[in-house]
Amino acid sequence: MSHDTEDRLTTALQSFRSDLSYSPEVDKILDRGKKISRRRIAWRAAAGGTFAAAAVTAVALAAGGTGVPARSPAPNLAAPGSSATAEQPPVVRLVGHLTTLKQTEGDATLISRSQAYTDGKKIDVWDLHADNGDYFFATTRAGLPARVAKGRSQMDKADEAGRKRAVAAAKLAAKGDLNEARKRMARAFYTGDNPVPIEAPGAVKPLSEGAKIKAKMSGTKAVPGNYTDNWVWNTSVDALRDGAGDPAVRAGVLRLLDQMPEIAIKEGTLDGRKVLTLTAGAPAVDSPESVVVDAGSGMPLKYTNTFVTVTYTVTRVTLADVAAGKF
Repeated sequence: MSHDTEDRLTTALQSFRSDLSYSPEVDKILDRGKKISRRRIAWRAAAGGTFAAAAVTAVALAAGGTGVPARSPAPNLAAPGSSATAEQPPVVRLVGHLTTLKQTEGDATLISRSQAYTDGKKIDVWDLHADNGDYFFATTRAGLPARVAKGRSQMDKADEAGRKRAVAAAKLAAKGDLNEARKRMARAFYTGDNPVPIEAPGAVKPLSEGAKIKAKMSGTKAVPGNYTDNWVWNTSVDALRDGAGDPAVRAGVLRLLDQMPEIAIKEGTLDGRKVLTLTAGAPAVDSPESVVVDAGSGMPLKYTNTFVTVTYTVTRVTLADVAAGKF
């Protein structure tokens, strides 16, 4: 998402408020999206966030039609616990494997997060995601014990609740109704009266002439998008990081992302290990973003967008050991 997104969203939103052709309360949806986006942008260089969430694509959608799905929900997905075969796509084989695994020992996931920005800035930080939803952050590994010893989560209540819902949605996707899980993932961070609308994966709303004119007058980029895919992509990446220590979370995120036709999945290698690279494009996002996972474990290894590359090192620990400095 470009640096002027806030200005473009504000300008476009003012024009859309007079357009009554779209039933959801767009201002509330975008307002929540902008708040999440601002927090995550701040977290990039500070405590724990990922990447800009929200709804630049929603601007283009606001005046669109009903949309036609590019493909029906939940195609070509391994049944939980099913045996994998060489003929299956790699992500299906990986999901089948992950659904047979148990969570490794420990009660928290420790993540070393190295962030390299396109302007040359580099920032290394540490995140600790407890299985109970608590979150702790430090700019050095040595700073985590004091954080944990205080026994306070470093996250506001709204975000803590949203992240818990996102992780729960991923777990549901691994073993339950994938379409219900998609809805819950899309709405994990939104609790208003008119939540994010649910659209079929890959569905594109054609832009009306009015939307094109408004975009031209306001200087915004009118690009057809998909509300649901935008939120599912961003929130799934959050869940993959926050719940990285749980194979069910990793499996569920992969199932949800594999459901979206605009996400390309390619096999490759990274530092000598086999990996899968999932790259999102339109209509989920307005510029390419990708996440790289280990092809054998599904662990997140790297995230990249147009301005930052984040490299992860993930380990399982216990809060008690971290508090005692024995990790």
